[in-house]
Amino acid sequence: MSEPRPFCPEDTPRQWTRPRLFRISHTELAVTIDLDAQRLAGQVSHRCAPVAGGQGRVLELDAHDLAIGEVSLDGGVVTFSQADGRLRIPWPDDEAHTVRLAFAVDHPAKGLYFIAADPAQGRVQMAWTQGATEDHSWWFPCFDTPNNLGTYRIQVRHRAALTAVANGRREACTDHGDGWATTVHVQDLPHVLYLVNLVVGDLEGVEDPACPVPTTHWVPRGRGAEALTTLRATAFALRHLGDTVGVAYPWARYGHVVVHRFMWGGMENTTLTTITDRVLMTAAVQQVEDVDADALVIHELAHQWFGDLLTMKQWADLWLNESFATYFEARGVAAFRAHLAHDPTLEASALALELWHNRQEYLDEDSTSYRRALVTGRFVDAYELFDRVAYEKGSLVLHMLARWLGERRFRAVLKLYLTRHAHDLVETADFRQAVEDATGEPADWFFAQWLERPGHPRLTVRHHHDPVRGQLVVDIEQAPGDPWRLHTSLTWPSTDPQQPLLRQVIELTRQRETLIIPCGHAPAWVCLDGEGDLLATWDEPGDTATHLARLADARLGAAGRARSAVAVAVRASSPALVQGLGNAAAGGPELVRQEAIAALGQQATASAGEALLGLWSSEVPPRLRRLVAKALGGMGRTAMATVIGERLIAWGDAETSRLVAGECFAARGALELAGATPLLRARLKQDSWNQRQRQAILRGLGASLEAAAVDDVATVLADPAEGDWVRLAACTAAGQLGAHHVLARPRLRRLLERLLDADLHLRSAAARALATMGDVEARGAVQGRLAREQFGNVRRTLREVLATLDQVAAATFSSAALVKRIDDLEAARKNHEARLEAFEKRLGDGASK
Repeated sequence: MSEPRPFCPEDTPRQWTRPRLFRISHTELAVTIDLDAQRLAGQVSHRCAPVAGGQGRVLELDAHDLAIGEVSLDGGVVTFSQADGRLRIPWPDDEAHTVRLAFAVDHPAKGLYFIAADPAQGRVQMAWTQGATEDHSWWFPCFDTPNNLGTYRIQVRHRAALTAVANGRREACTDHGDGWATTVHVQDLPHVLYLVNLVVGDLEGVEDPACPVPTTHWVPRGRGAEALTTLRATAFALRHLGDTVGVAYPWARYGHVVVHRFMWGGMENTTLTTITDRVLMTAAVQQVEDVDADALVIHELAHQWFGDLLTMKQWADLWLNESFATYFEARGVAAFRAHLAHDPTLEASALALELWHNRQEYLDEDSTSYRRALVTGRFVDAYELFDRVAYEKGSLVLHMLARWLGERRFRAVLKLYLTRHAHDLVETADFRQAVEDATGEPADWFFAQWLERPGHPRLTVRHHHDPVRGQLVVDIEQAPGDPWRLHTSLTWPSTDPQQPLLRQVIELTRQRETLIIPCGHAPAWVCLDGEGDLLATWDEPGDTATHLARLADARLGAAGRARSAVAVAVRASSPALVQGLGNAAAGGPELVRQEAIAALGQQATASAGEALLGLWSSEVPPRLRRLVAKALGGMGRTAMATVIGERLIAWGDAETSRLVAGECFAARGALELAGATPLLRARLKQDSWNQRQRQAILRGLGASLEAAAVDDVATVLADPAEGDWVRLAACTAAGQLGAHHVLARPRLRRLLERLLDADLHLRSAAARALATMGDVEARGAVQGRLAREQFGNVRRTLREVLATLDQVAAATFSSAALVKRIDDLEAARKNHEARLEAFEKRLGDGASK
C-alpha cells in the first residue's frame, strides 16, 4: 500500500496564535437587515482595553469588503486607515474605550447568507450567519479570531412579518407599526466571536418542554410539527452529557434554528445551534425510513461544553473542539439508543458501532488522501483542518485515553478540565495538565504518540498452541518504524462455551513481541483488542475456520467479531464461509451484521448472492436492507446477476421505505447489466424524503456506465430548479460516465464547469467530477475558480483537482510521445525494408545480367 500524501507542502510555514493586543470584552451590534435588498447596515461598538500598553496603541479590526462610515472613540470621531482586510484605529492611551463603527454591506461573499423564498423547494425567506472559521468580518468589523472572549448584545431591525433570533436571551421585540420591528438579544456569558449567531426569517418557534433548561427550536414556518421529532434527542442529551462530564449544561437556555442551504450539518453557536433543513422529518418518515438526526443533535450539543464553554485559542488545537464533540456524540448516541430500546445492555454494542464507523472514516481518508498529526500548526487554511483526523481520529484517541485511565478517572479529568477553564481559552497543554493533575499519570507519552505523531499502528497477530508445554503463544508484530505503546487485552475462550471468556490485560511497547500464556487447551480463537478500543489496522492471518468461530462467539465484543468478518471477506469462497457469514448477518449486534453483509458482498459469488437474497425480509431493519441492496450491487459478474437485477427492481417497487428503494435501484445500476438506464429512468422522478431516492438512482446511473445514462444525468445537471444534493449526486455520476465515454465528455465537462460557480458543496463536487473524468480541457475553468474561491476547503479541493488533471496531461503527453516514437520507428522500419528490397532487387537484376 502506498503511503498517503503529506497534508501540506513541506515549506508550509507554521501558523501561530494571533496576537491579542487589545481585549474586547463586550460587543454591541445595532443593524438593519433587508432581505429583499440583501443588504445589512448599522453600527458595531466594541469595548476595548489595550494589553500591556497596546504596543503602538493601534487597534486592528478585520473588515472584508465592507463600506466603513464614521468611526468614533467614546463618541468622538477619529481617523482610521483601511487596507488588506484590516481597519487600523489609533489608540490615545492605555485605558479602555468604546470604539463605534458605522458600516454597510450588500450581498456579502461570506459570513452572512441571504436565502430567497422558493415554494417549489419548500424554502421561506431568510438570512443567516456562519462565523467559523473567521467569516464574521465579512459582514461586520470585528477581531475575527478565536483568541478573544466577550459578551454580546445584538439589536436587529427587520421586517415585522419576520422573526429574528440570536445567541442568549431575547430582551425585547418591538413592532414599530411601519412594517418594521426591532428585536434585541443579550448574551451575558462570554464566548468567542465565531460562535455569534443571527438569523432573520419567516420562522416559527417550538418550545421543548422536556428539556431541563428553557429550550426553543426555530424552524421555517409551516415545519413546526417536525421540530420535536427531528430534535428528539435534545432533552436526553442535555442531561446525559452533563452527567457524563460532571458539569451541568452551562448556559441559561438552548435551542436550534433550522435554516435553508446551510453548508454543514450543524454549527454549535452558543445557546442557539444552527441546523440544516435537510434533517427535518416527520414522525412517519423517521419510522418508515429508519433515519434520524440524533447524532447531529448530540454532536452540536456536546460543543456547548467543548468549544463554547471553553474554546481552543488557535485552530491548530481544533481537536479540543471537534474530537471531543465527536467522541461524546458516539457515547451519547449509544446511550440514547439503549434508552429508546429500554435496554441498557445495548449501549456497549451501540458504542462499538459508532466507533467502528469513526475508525473507517478516518482510515479511508488516511489511505486515499493525506496523513497528518492530530495537532499541527502547519496548514494553508484553517478550513482544511475540519477533516476526518480532527473529528473521527480524535474521537478514537479520546476513547483510548478513557480506556487507559478507566471511566472513573476519565470523568474526573473532564470535570477538572471544564471547571478549571470555564469561559476561557484553552490549548492542548491545558487538557494534558488536567489529565496529570486529576490522575497522577504522566501523560506525556500518550500525547506525543497520539497527538503529535501522524498515522496509527499496523498490527499482525498470529497464534498457536503448544500442547506439550500447555502454552498459548501469540506473536504480535507492529509495522516497521518506531513502535507504538499500546494498552490493550488478549481474549480467548475456555473449553466450556457457557463460561466467560478468558482475558489478559497487556501493554505492547516493542515492534515484535511474543506472549506466552499458560493454557492447557487449544482455544478455538484468539483476539487482541476484542472490544475494539485501539485505533489500528489489522493483519490477522488465522485460518478461516478460526475466524468463523470467533465471528460466531456472542461472548466476544462486537468489534472483535466484526474484524473476523473483514478478515475472511476476501478469502476463497466455501460453503462453510458463506454459511458462517450468513448466520452472522441474520442476527446479533448491528455492527457484526453490517460487516457480515459487506463481507458477503465482497465474496461476489453465486452462493454469496443467494445468501444475501435470503436475508431480505420486512423484519430486517431498513438500514440493514439498504446494506443488503448495496452488497448485491457487487454481484454483477456472478451467475446470479440477472436474477439479482430483477429482484432488486421488484424489491424497490414494493418497498415502503423509499431510501431502501433507492439503494435497490442504485444497486441495479452497479450490476452493470445491460438495460439499467430505462429501468432507472422510469423511477427517477418518484418523490421521496429529501429526494434521497432520486440521488440514489443518479448514483446507479453513473455506476451503470451506460451511454444512454448521459442524457439523464446531463438533464439534472443543467436544471437549476433541481435541489443542490440531487445535482451533487449527478456530478458524481457525470464523472463516472465522462471517464468511460469519451464522446460524451465535452458535453458533461461544460455542464460541470458551470457548477464551479454554484454553492459550496456543488462546486466541490463538480471539481471532483472533472478530476474523475480526466478531461484536461477543464483545467482553465478550475484554475479560474481557484483564483476567486473564498473558502479554504474548496481551494484545497481545486488544487488537488488541478494536480490530478496535470498528471493526466503529463501521462497523455508521455503516451502521445511514446506513440509518436513507435510511429517513427515503424516508419523507419518500413523505410529500411523498402531500401533493402530495392537493394536486393538491384542485386537480382545484376545477377541476371
